[in-house]
Amino acid sequence: MNQFGALAAWLACATPAFAQAPQQEKDVWITIGTDALPMVRESFRAQGLELLAPAREKGGVAALRLSESQIDKLAGVMHDKLNRCAGFIAHDSQTKALAEVERASAPQQSLGTLATYTINNGPSVNAMLSGVQELNIRNTINSLSTNWTTRRYNVQSGKDAATWLKDQWTILANGRTDVSVAFFTHTWLQPSVIATIQGTTLPNEVVVLGGHLDSINGSSSTAAAPGADDDASGIASITEVFRVAMANGYKPARTVKFIGYAAEEAGLYGSQAIANWHKTNAVNVVGVLQLDMTNYKGSTYDFGMVTDNTNATLNSFTTSLMARYLPGTTYTNITCGYGCSDHASWNSAGFPATMPFEATMSTDNPNIHTANDTLSVTSGNANNSVKFAKLGVAFLGEVAKGATTGNTPPPTGGGPINTATFDTTLKAPKCATVSAGCDSGTLLTGRAALGPEVNKPNTIGATCADGTSGTYHSDESNDRLKVSTTSGGNLAAGQQVTVEATVWAYSTTSDKLDLYYAANANSPVWTLIGTFSPSGTGARTISATYTLPTGSLQAIRANFRYQGSASSCSTGAYDDHDDLIFAVQ
Repeated sequence: MNQFGALAAWLACATPAFAQAPQQEKDVWITIGTDALPMVRESFRAQGLELLAPAREKGGVAALRLSESQIDKLAGVMHDKLNRCAGFIAHDSQTKALAEVERASAPQQSLGTLATYTINNGPSVNAMLSGVQELNIRNTINSLSTNWTTRRYNVQSGKDAATWLKDQWTILANGRTDVSVAFFTHTWLQPSVIATIQGTTLPNEVVVLGGHLDSINGSSSTAAAPGADDDASGIASITEVFRVAMANGYKPARTVKFIGYAAEEAGLYGSQAIANWHKTNAVNVVGVLQLDMTNYKGSTYDFGMVTDNTNATLNSFTTSLMARYLPGTTYTNITCGYGCSDHASWNSAGFPATMPFEATMSTDNPNIHTANDTLSVTSGNANNSVKFAKLGVAFLGEVAKGATTGNTPPPTGGGPINTATFDTTLKAPKCATVSAGCDSGTLLTGRAALGPEVNKPNTIGATCADGTSGTYHSDESNDRLKVSTTSGGNLAAGQQVTVEATVWAYSTTSDKLDLYYAANANSPVWTLIGTFSPSGTGARTISATYTLPTGSLQAIRANFRYQGSASSCSTGAYDDHDDLIFAVQ
């Protein structure tokens, strides 16, 4: 994955690039995390090189200049010494590097208008999910990784691979007049490829699913780079999403773009150009899914959710899609660093992006960026990519909405969600009027006398007291509860709702969250929704779904406990119990 040198690194370690493919030695401006500078400087000195002082440092990011020939050495240090991928971004001028320091250190601003992310398109999503086939994904990986010695962005074989992909997507489109497949050309040989499905009712809102088309061998620009996992697997997963969408006559409400990015390995080159084009043209991109490496299961988790340079709301929604459409799969949160893959280009341009990855930082595929990145590494199959293709289908159907043949399109937006206030009679947070949901806000943050929780214990009738041991946000607490309809309509009997509980976890094994509901908040009888384990320590949001019973004033309870067994009111010293009351029509 690296344009300049030996970097067999995790993810799409995007090494910096230039406005044009370099023809001769020149100086390069880079931005890099300031925490990496001491190790880089030490390693450079060991090689007889001297790193120049930064021209500017701000907010943990530095801009400095080095020669083009030092780029591969920098990439090597970042990977070998700091286990980062790649950890820096290159720029073709000092002005752009300094501007990046300012951008990266400033509060994130979103250009796209976030959609109301709801899960309410089950019939269409399930119709497409049933058609996902491992063989199709495997065949695409095989074609990309064996037909061309390399898919490098600045050689003819890289261009030929793009042409092949465009032809395949054109065949899948099958002449539909609302679908177009085209090149997005750049100043180097390899174009990006974009398949667009025009939205039916919200055509000016855009959903993007992408992966990078190019490949690289870190040892030499002329060495074999089959790139089966990095990133033929991502392209193959996206291609299968496109195929099942076309096979099922899917027509999205929002416009959808499937993108095979050129020159990711040259520094997010293609995606930068495309994301910036959307920014310049004021296109409202409401959600971006990046699939970069999907076929190697290096971790016990099924997905690694990248939390840096992504959108937290969209990340949470993506994990909700896993729970709904891929039950039994697991995820953990990871960070992949500065300029890690194409999602960073969209994030930099101000658009919401998410990236589920195949492993964690320390369990990635060790064969990427080498001649050994072949399908044989995964026993000749694409089994692991199947779940990424299915997640892509769920993302497509639930973010872009619309419907497959024979199904009815769901609503594309949700109603308002009320924020609860403390009810002095029932002694718990309450939403007194009906809406699409109810959110406790900050009323529940903390436990007992630990933390800022007011009106503790915030259980109906104050009948279930919290444990008093431990330290705030070191030990267990339930900090927030939210209930909302998956359809976006008002809370009503028979509606499916999602419960989201934000907890502070001490242990991933000993901590358990019991979620309950009661049809009558005035005289609650608690019914268990389920018991859940946090995916990691610290702040975690756990979600579950259930169907609202009949009752005009209902409630949910979060019983967050340390060890013990499921209970609506456990008695452990570290246990926290909170209720949320809400009106139902």
